[in-house]
Amino acid sequence: MERPPLGKDELIEHWTVLTDEVDLVNAKQEGTRLAFALLLK
Repeated sequence: MERPPLGKDELIEHWTVLTDEVDLVNAKQEGTRLAFALLLK
């Protein structure tokens, strides 16, 4: 069964790092920030 494509609002909701999450990401070491942000989302 194929899932319908996500809408713009759903993409933003699931993949955008929010303002309060930026502080969490910035607290990590530079080399691990991207991986942490992906796990967070």
